[in-house]
Amino acid sequence: MKVYRGTLEKPIVFPESVIITAENLNSINFDKVIYCEISPMGAMGNEGGILIYVLSDEDNLITYETNTSIDKQSYEAVLEQINQTADLFVNYSGGFGNYVYIKKNAQLEIDKKYTCFWYHSQNTKLRIDSSVQGVFLSVVADMTDQNPNKDHE
Repeated sequence: MKVYRGTLEKPIVFPESVIITAENLNSINFDKVIYCEISPMGAMGNEGGILIYVLSDEDNLITYETNTSIDKQSYEAVLEQINQTADLFVNYSGGFGNYVYIKKNAQLEIDKKYTCFWYHSQNTKLRIDSSVQGVFLSVVADMTDQNPNKDHE
């Protein structure tokens, strides 16, 4: 089963994505989460979805996701984990009911041309895509508002 994520232009499938289940939830190291996006029911875009990018031991990003319409228990369990580790993140508004959590001190490069973030790991540059373009644009605006003197581009 694949969880749908799309942009305003076209659907995107990320084959390396792992669907969050009760069986694999404990394998997600929330200390290594770089980006987490939560879209409750009623939010625009990835409604009822959670998208998480975790830095692996091999210095790659692993994408985990779930949706309340597929697995409400896993969705709620991830929400609880994020609430328990909230002090590890800076919270940004993704607009229209979406919430984004970015690891404190994670240096994300904003790429407006490709509407994505780039995370600079020790060995490479890793791409982080928001679930929809509107979330990306809202987070970039919120980052700029929170840090008006910092150049994010």
